[in-house]
Amino acid sequence: MNVVLVRNIATIVLFLAGFGIIIGYLFHSPKATGLGAISGNATVFRARKPLDAFLDRVVAWSAVFFALSSFVLAILRQS
Repeated sequence: MNVVLVRNIATIVLFLAGFGIIIGYLFHSPKATGLGAISGNATVFRARKPLDAFLDRVVAWSAVFFALSSFVLAILRQS
């Protein structure tokens, strides 16, 4: 494959992964809300929302793609 093409693809993946991490964290519901946050018992008996579980996966996979594309770009920079 052409080095320029791989570099462009890795840059696009890096941008999208960074965007996914930011959006994933912004859309998370707050962990401690209301008066229960004072004592730390706000989310003890509450089950996790499916949206939060999905956003956790989005952030985790975005972080993996971010790290891999950063690694690829670092290697291509040396050559």
